[in-house]
Amino acid sequence: MTNTDANGIDLAGVTGRLIQTVNLVQNPAPQAIATDAVNGHIFVLQLESQLTAERDSGNLIVNRIDRRTGAHTGTMQLVGFGHGLSLGAVPVGTDTYLWTECGPLQVSVPPAKPIAFGKAVTRFKFDLDRPVLKADDAGLRKFIPPGSEGTGPSYDPTTDMLTLMHVKGDMRYFTRYDATRAAEGDWTPVGATLSMPKKPDTPPVVPPPKSPLNEKLTFQGFQTLGDILYVYEWAPYAVVDHEYPGYTFLTSYTWSTGVRAEPVVVTSAPGLQHREPEGLAVEIDPATQEPRLLFGFSNTVPGTTSERDVTICWYPTEPAVDGVKVLADWEELDLAPGLTAGAERPRGRLIALAGTTYLQLRGTLSSIRGLSADSQIATLPHRLRPTVQVRHNVPRNNNAGRYICRVEANIRGELWAFGAYPDNAITWIDLDSFSAVWR
Repeated sequence: MTNTDANGIDLAGVTGRLIQTVNLVQNPAPQAIATDAVNGHIFVLQLESQLTAERDSGNLIVNRIDRRTGAHTGTMQLVGFGHGLSLGAVPVGTDTYLWTECGPLQVSVPPAKPIAFGKAVTRFKFDLDRPVLKADDAGLRKFIPPGSEGTGPSYDPTTDMLTLMHVKGDMRYFTRYDATRAAEGDWTPVGATLSMPKKPDTPPVVPPPKSPLNEKLTFQGFQTLGDILYVYEWAPYAVVDHEYPGYTFLTSYTWSTGVRAEPVVVTSAPGLQHREPEGLAVEIDPATQEPRLLFGFSNTVPGTTSERDVTICWYPTEPAVDGVKVLADWEELDLAPGLTAGAERPRGRLIALAGTTYLQLRGTLSSIRGLSADSQIATLPHRLRPTVQVRHNVPRNNNAGRYICRVEANIRGELWAFGAYPDNAITWIDLDSFSAVWR
């Protein structure tokens, strides 16, 4: 049974993956995400590294990432812009213009570590020829919501609408604007303003955790899609546990009625070590034209204690066809050195059937010398990578009665074959029967 909203999204339903565990250039966690699907970019906003600082400087880093490969393609430093509460990306020809918060800064007071928030919102071109942009640049056009103690923008490409969140006292206020007019300096509100407490609600009842949850949810991002405002929240454990970081929730509000739905637990990407929710966005899939709600997670880079990577997942809005929803269509795998493709090149896809997602593989590969030990045979595209290891038995060449091997995919996207030995080499593998539950 599903419970879809007006956008066709089931927050308790299946999700796809855009990129997974992409390392960032600085140590701190990502703060916000946005994509320019037209030009093939992902933008991730993070605080500049402040590992030894007594207070947040308000400096940000914008990472640009290739949305197909996960490769870094450039960064900009934003000096004196704030905390990176949210981000919007708008394609203009082959350029991308970004909406962010901006100084003047509002600095929170102790007892907590002082945090700098931008009181204004601005728009600028992502430009590698200008790697450093300062908040006091005379060319920046700013808008300060009345009484703002911190603000942030998000962009809905399906309506060309900008949503501003600003904090005033103990409340958060959300107002929509025409993005094109706002870029020209016309900040006339569109429709009503939604408000909610600055400190989110007590976490809903969830399965018994390993340790107590914090008493209040933590605000982690927001995004409008059509007539619905989605709010991203986190209930971390009161005692830090890097293996089980807490629960993530999405709560939706209807703009036209102001009705708030009950928070829903987000279950995607369960194998991430840290799994802190960071950032919401909307994009239109360039291949299918389907609007998608994106949501990000910060994770601890394996082997480190403070470095972070980013994973971005998405909710579909279109229904399944004949019971099947294609979350990632057939795409070729990158074969390991020494392996060659057979008559049909190895490919993979993700499908959802009856609420369960499956990784399916097809095609054949061979090794002239033969695999004589457990070996990596391919790398999966980001869209197919699981966060919990998946495996399936598949046919191989028959050697002394051994004609099956085990193929496994891990969180790094590595596809491994198990069952080869020096006296029983694997010379070919048929992936056509591989269909395993994926998360």
